[in-house]
Amino acid sequence: MSNVDQEVDEENRRRYGRQHVLLKARLDTGEYEFECVAYDLSLSGARIKLNLPLQTQCEVWLIVKDSPHIPAKVIRVNEGFIGLEFSLPPEQISKMLGNIGSQLPKA
Repeated sequence: MSNVDQEVDEENRRRYGRQHVLLKARLDTGEYEFECVAYDLSLSGARIKLNLPLQTQCEVWLIVKDSPHIPAKVIRVNEGFIGLEFSLPPEQISKMLGNIGSQLPKA
């Protein structure tokens, strides 16, 4: 399967639309906190730029701008990007992200 086909398949599996963003963020692994940049954000997860060899399925917390710590699970690590799936319901994520969350696609 080509990379283009994989991207289309991933888009079809998404529960919530992605918003392309460039937002300052931090990733908290429980032991360390790392500066990063959020490139994509949705009510169900995020894609961040951080060249860190994390294991998939490990639990972390994402802080976007001045948001509270958002619990998430690492679902993908690929070429300097990390895919996260949020552990809380979308309504709660929207509230935690404040103004940013209210602007994210609901479907």
